[in-house]
Amino acid sequence: MPEFDRDGVTLFYETWGSPEAPAVVLLHGFTSDQRMWLPHVEAFAEDYRVIVPDLRGHGRSASPEDPAAYSMETYAEDLRALLDDVGADVCALIGCSFGGMVALQFATTWPERVAALVISDSSPAYDHPAYAEAFRERERRISAMAEVVRTKGPAALGKQAAAAVKDPFLAEGIRRRYRALHRDGFLGAESARRSRPDLAPLLRERLAMPVLLCWGSEDPVISAREVMAAELPGARVVVFERTGHGVPAIRPGPFTKAVLDFLGDVEDGKAVAGSLIV
Repeated sequence: MPEFDRDGVTLFYETWGSPEAPAVVLLHGFTSDQRMWLPHVEAFAEDYRVIVPDLRGHGRSASPEDPAAYSMETYAEDLRALLDDVGADVCALIGCSFGGMVALQFATTWPERVAALVISDSSPAYDHPAYAEAFRERERRISAMAEVVRTKGPAALGKQAAAAVKDPFLAEGIRRRYRALHRDGFLGAESARRSRPDLAPLLRERLAMPVLLCWGSEDPVISAREVMAAELPGARVVVFERTGHGVPAIRPGPFTKAVLDFLGDVEDGKAVAGSLIV
């Protein structure tokens, strides 16, 4: 697994496909890592150079102890350093949930480096007057999770999450997943997502590239889609029926198809605006 160093922080990533092909970067969700994209990379790699990092505090990348080492701006700087390291001046950028927040931060900061933007299950700000109560309730649950990690550690959070799972095999898988999390990385990323800048006022002004917005119809953060769609009237919006938070993980096949169709239309110079239900 390749790695590079940014200001003393070691960051890991994987690549697939031809180095000569257009670059596509995939950014994973909170507490996940680059492995969440494994069901997708083979299809993307047929036509693209696929670059998939472990964001700082996640997976095999370093988890600095200093809380100041985590901010949405820092995550965006990490991505810029990664693109420079692999020699990709421009990319199609795809982010899910927390990765979508990083993608929005990067795209609004360096829009000239983003040829196309795909945001799934994410939001442009920690809070907004148009967000539904379900969005805020989810944020309260994440804050409660962070308090457990802060006081008792990730393993305790895993035991808590597994307590409601009846299947012993699945319950042990949940406990194992949480035991592997980095305490400092979890708390740093949670702080970064909570203290991130409000990007909603910048979307219309800075995101001139083609944009695809993907959401599950049962996702508690779906109200954030309405905020972004209102600011990005030229975006394509795809809603996945009977799907909750984390479309790429829940419905990998349809998600990959929606993204590849979108990227194909972008390359062919076709209009992308519109709404689809999958």
